[in-house]
Amino acid sequence: MKRSYFIFSMQKNIFFAFLVFTLIACGPSNKEYNDLKLENVSLLSQIDSLNNELDAYRYAPSKLLADARLVAQNKDKVGVIQILDQIKKYHPEAIECAEVQKLLDRIEAEEKAKIAAEERKKKQERQERLRAVKKLKKEVDDVQQITWYYNPYFTHYNNTNMTSLYMGERNGNVWLRLKMSYTGDDWIFFDQAFLSYDGNTQQIFFNKYDEKETDNASGDVWEWIDVSVSESYLAYLKEMVNGKSVKMQLTGKYTKTRTLSANEKRAIKEMILAYEVLQAENYWKQ
Repeated sequence: MKRSYFIFSMQKNIFFAFLVFTLIACGPSNKEYNDLKLENVSLLSQIDSLNNELDAYRYAPSKLLADARLVAQNKDKVGVIQILDQIKKYHPEAIECAEVQKLLDRIEAEEKAKIAAEERKKKQERQERLRAVKKLKKEVDDVQQITWYYNPYFTHYNNTNMTSLYMGERNGNVWLRLKMSYTGDDWIFFDQAFLSYDGNTQQIFFNKYDEKETDNASGDVWEWIDVSVSESYLAYLKEMVNGKSVKMQLTGKYTKTRTLSANEKRAIKEMILAYEVLQAENYWKQ
């Protein structure tokens, strides 16, 4: 630092002396004029020499290496590249040039390792998510080209008291359907359906002519609905499966209310996950 300060001070003094000399000189002779020109050339030469000395200090191999090490600590790849360009320009044969290159190589290797680790993590997460789909029971309708997915914990027959989700997939499109069923000795003739968790209730609307079915056998009666899951229903179901007390209610002439089992809640939760996984997979395939 003292050396660079001395150089700058000397430059300033030379210019000042030259300026003063020029101003006080009035009407110089040809000889004096030529002498001034020679002196000016000499001064400019000295300035160039001083600038070269300053550059030699500024771009000294040891200083550039020290700067590169400091920049490399902050993982500043661009900064290290800039310093490497400088040392290659001024000192391509210096041992410090190779040291700066090693710093750059180390940063690039760390970047590659980080990217590789992130890719492995993404792949592992994807495989874990795909297991949610692979564990489902699958049926293929080769006529309509629809693949149906059902939960693996139980089969939702029409003659059961249950609530469940199942999923369809065709040509990259995925959709969910909600099934709610009742069975008993007597008809309840329900025309309204509700889901509830911890005091939060959602009515499930259905067309009683198209989406409700009934049947009976051996003294038992069955009533059930099978409806499409809208975005608002899906948002509700995501919250519902984490509820403490989850219930379904079918009401009409009579009312049937029951608490969903742990298996029912688990099946709904995993079907929602599988639905989101398939949606994401099909999106990236497009």
